[in-house]
Amino acid sequence: MSEGVKPSQEGYAHNFRGGVTVAVIALVLLLSTFAVSSPLVPRAIAIATALVGVAVAAGFVPVRGPQDFYGGLVLILLATLALVASADLPGQRGFAFGPGTASRLFSGLLVAVGAAVAMVGVFSDGPPIEKYKIRGPALVVIAILLFAALVRPFGLVAATYAAFMVSIMGSSEMRWIESLIAAAVMTLFCYLLFVKLLNLPFQLWPQDNGVQILVGQFEDILKQTWIILTKLVPFR
Repeated sequence: MSEGVKPSQEGYAHNFRGGVTVAVIALVLLLSTFAVSSPLVPRAIAIATALVGVAVAAGFVPVRGPQDFYGGLVLILLATLALVASADLPGQRGFAFGPGTASRLFSGLLVAVGAAVAMVGVFSDGPPIEKYKIRGPALVVIAILLFAALVRPFGLVAATYAAFMVSIMGSSEMRWIESLIAAAVMTLFCYLLFVKLLNLPFQLWPQDNGVQILVGQFEDILKQTWIILTKLVPFR
């Protein structure tokens, strides 16, 4: 009897932790929408995702395929983050694409795909979430943030090469010679694709005041964070 109850209790515990985690991340994204000028779409997605997380934690939403369900929600959260980050970029003007058009288009598609994947995890049985290591995903995230920080002050070439090297370090099978060559090949591919083929106006090489620009970017991040905190918590 107890053996039949144990899997159900374990499943409920996993869903409770997963639902709470999703709800917390969605609420953090919801708070970030107060710092942008066009928050309607990402705010609505963040609220809906937070409600789904609460419903899962409360046991109202059955999760039959945890990998599909939580994987789909992660895609939605990632798309919400992209929508928040690109909210202040100008969009399409007539038939001309603006800087924010592609990011919002792909983010919307990612939300749709994530929702479809999550629905599969609700209505069909699937494998449970296996144990994972934090090193690989953490280094990939760090590589993305590093590229975003370096591409303006130090150019596309240095930022792309550094980002690829950091992300490759997330693999336990990394070999330095092959990794250095692979990063160089991918950097060349990005140059040919974005600069030559798509004709995007990327800065290729480091600027003379690159260090000052990098420091200024971190100062802007700290200022925006302080503005969000002052809106949420009225300091007196």
